[in-house]
Amino acid sequence: MIDDLGALRAFVAVVEAGSFSAAGRRLRVVPSTISKHVAELESRVSGQLVIRSTKRLSITELGSRFYDRCLSILHEVEETENEIGEYNAEPQGLLRVSAATVFTTRHMTPILVRFLRKYPKVRLDISLSTSAEDIVADGIDVAIRISNNLDPGLIALKLAPNMRVYCAAPDYLARHGTPGSLADLAGHNCLVVRGVTQSARWPQRLADGSIEQVAVSGSFVSDNGDLVRQALLEGLGIGHLARFMVDEHIRSGELVELFPESREPASNIYAVYAKRKNLPLKTRAFLDHLRAEFATPPSWAAA
Repeated sequence: MIDDLGALRAFVAVVEAGSFSAAGRRLRVVPSTISKHVAELESRVSGQLVIRSTKRLSITELGSRFYDRCLSILHEVEETENEIGEYNAEPQGLLRVSAATVFTTRHMTPILVRFLRKYPKVRLDISLSTSAEDIVADGIDVAIRISNNLDPGLIALKLAPNMRVYCAAPDYLARHGTPGSLADLAGHNCLVVRGVTQSARWPQRLADGSIEQVAVSGSFVSDNGDLVRQALLEGLGIGHLARFMVDEHIRSGELVELFPESREPASNIYAVYAKRKNLPLKTRAFLDHLRAEFATPPSWAAA
C-alpha cells in the first residue's frame, strides 16, 4: 500500500520535530514537500494522522500508532542497509574462537592462518579446551565442537563427520597377534581415552546393522587422545581413536587399521555460534571460510 520510504521519513520527522517547517529543515526539503508527503500518507491509510492549526500541530491516535510502525519499518530498513554495506567492507576486529584441543592442533592451524592472510584486519583469540564453554557467557564468537548432542540454543554448521577407527602398530600386532573380531579385544591391551563417548565400551556394527559392544581394558588410560595416539605408535596396544588423529599414520604404515568394516561416524565436527539477528561481518567471514575449507571432505572424514 505504501511504497515511498521518503513519505514515512517525512511523517516521522514531523512527529519528532513538531512542525512541517522544522521537519523540512531536518530533511533539507521545503515544508510544502513535507506537507505533500503527509497528505499522501493520510490518503493511503484513509485517516487523519496530524491535526494542523495556525498555532500548533498535534498527532491523532491513528497518527501515534502509525508513527510507532514507521519507526519499526525504518529501523529494519536501516539495519538492512548497514548489513549490505558491511558486505562491501572489510572484516576486522577481535574474533574469539573456542575449539577442541587435539583436532585444532592437528588440523586447524593452516586453516586459521589462511583466514588471517585473507582478512589481515581480523585478530584471532583461540581458546583450546576439552570442555564445552558457555558461548554466550564467555563471549565466544564461534566454537569448534565435536559432538552428537549439541545445545539446541546454538546454530551449527556441520564441517565433517568424526569417524572413529580401531588401530594398532605393526610391532604390537606382530608380538600379540591380530584380533579377528571385536570380541578378541578382551584379550588385548586396549588403550582407553577417558571421557570419550563409549569410553571403555567399544562398538562394532554387525552385518544386520545392529551395534555390538565389548568391554575393554588395558594398561594405559588418559583423558588426552593425543597421548593415547603416541602410545599406539610406540606399540603399547590397540586403540579406538578419531580417524583425524591417526589417518596419516595409517597411510604411512605406522599404524594398521583393524575392522575397517566397523568404521562409522561416532559424532560430527561443527562450527557453532549463538543465535543473533545480525552476525558481525568478521563472524560471517569466518563461517564462510570454514564452509569453503571443508567443502571437499578431508581424507580422514571419508567412510
